[in-house]
Amino acid sequence: MKVLLILPGTYPYRVGGVSTWAHNLISNLSDLKIDILAVVDGKDLTPKFTIPSNVERIYLVKVGSNISRNNRSHEFMGDLREEFIPSLRLLLDYLLGRSSCEIAAKAVCRLQRLFVRHGKEVLFRCGETWSFFKRYFSGKDWLGDMTIGELSHTIRLLGDLLKPLEMDLGRYDIVHSALAGFSGLIGIVQKLEHGASYILTEHAIYYKERIYDLVGRGDPYRRFWSMVFKKVSELNYHWADRIVTVSKSNMRWQKELGADEKKIRIIPNGVDVDRFKPSLGEVDRWSVVSVTRIDPLKDILNLIEAMSYVVNEIPEVRCYIYGPVTDHRYMDHCEAMVGDLGLKDHVKFMGYISNPELAYNRGWVVVQPSMSEGAPIAVIEAMACGKPVVATDVGGVSEILGDAGILVPPRNPRALARGILKVLSDEELARELGLRARIRVLRRFPMRRIVKEYREIYRELIRGHGVKGKISWDLGARSCLKPHSGSDLSLYRS
Repeated sequence: MKVLLILPGTYPYRVGGVSTWAHNLISNLSDLKIDILAVVDGKDLTPKFTIPSNVERIYLVKVGSNISRNNRSHEFMGDLREEFIPSLRLLLDYLLGRSSCEIAAKAVCRLQRLFVRHGKEVLFRCGETWSFFKRYFSGKDWLGDMTIGELSHTIRLLGDLLKPLEMDLGRYDIVHSALAGFSGLIGIVQKLEHGASYILTEHAIYYKERIYDLVGRGDPYRRFWSMVFKKVSELNYHWADRIVTVSKSNMRWQKELGADEKKIRIIPNGVDVDRFKPSLGEVDRWSVVSVTRIDPLKDILNLIEAMSYVVNEIPEVRCYIYGPVTDHRYMDHCEAMVGDLGLKDHVKFMGYISNPELAYNRGWVVVQPSMSEGAPIAVIEAMACGKPVVATDVGGVSEILGDAGILVPPRNPRALARGILKVLSDEELARELGLRARIRVLRRFPMRRIVKEYREIYRELIRGHGVKGKISWDLGARSCLKPHSGSDLSLYRS
């Protein structure tokens, strides 16, 4: 059985909850050979994890503009005018609500074949393509109100989002995507072209989180991309054989966005309870810890402002924020707020930590201040370490915490501060919440249980495709790789 795991913007080159999930899943499916398709921005291609031995290869898609040569051959121009532009038109019609999932999928398959043959970049940079976009947008009422800059950015962004289709991956039996976005289109192509089973695991709702990216944009641009993100999610939901989600909250969003409830299965995130466990070491009585990315969605500003209220009540308190910086402009805002509020002695940015269990065990209380989440693994890890958690009530956080932590409204620093102060000022409550948290994780979120459920889904889908006899977990023949000249294909193992 051949399995492809699609991991956009995450594993193994970035750290975070989805990367942790992917690493744990692959490592615990050690009898299964898995290929990875990683979509990254190309800024840092150093793996942040030790790649498990059952990863056969990594296909690397680097988004962003590449230098490409013009192609004016008879074959190319014929494909451009007769295949590419008509297929692009069909896809855009779907994304704007004017076509069906079936027609869109056929268009995607045609685009994929053309990208493999000629390269996405040369097709998108061709003058005829830009002329088509201008005509298409100008003839669609409100779309014609986009500025030249917004139109240019839209064309480039659409090209970048479609870039994974440039890969000639051969045939897979199962394709498993960690995002209901454009990279998931690979799963649709594999299903229609090769009969693969397509599994979608959505940790955070793609459409919901992309909407945050549109804040401050012009109305036509915002309206266009809001429709695009919604429709591409719908396309993934339509063609997926199984939709795995991590919380009931996510499931409600997915149903609202068009997913068939019969396809959806809730499998929560899990952790290694032998690694993440209470430490016998000394704990700083007045320490607050947060393990998170420095990113607007994680709302570090919420935590910083909350700490100003906490410090007014307990001057001895210190807040340690562990995690990588994924948005340097946002980091600048965070550091500026720390300075403006006079918190330089109280709020410390500790950077990325490869052993977060040490960070959790350092704290008296662990805080998750996000404005949007799916089912954050960091909360489960902290609970497994026996720590009381104060978290914003977003996504599936309430389903994780139950009665083993304190929930507060998002984007409300005073409420967050009250939650932190409640735990810091009551030792008995802190110990009780920590004990409940550890027990809850042992019962509901051990990694072995989560891996078992994914293994069952894989087996069900293989049986459903008529595979007889004993299932082989070996990766048989290699994929046939025929990328166009200049492809960003990288192989980790050969």
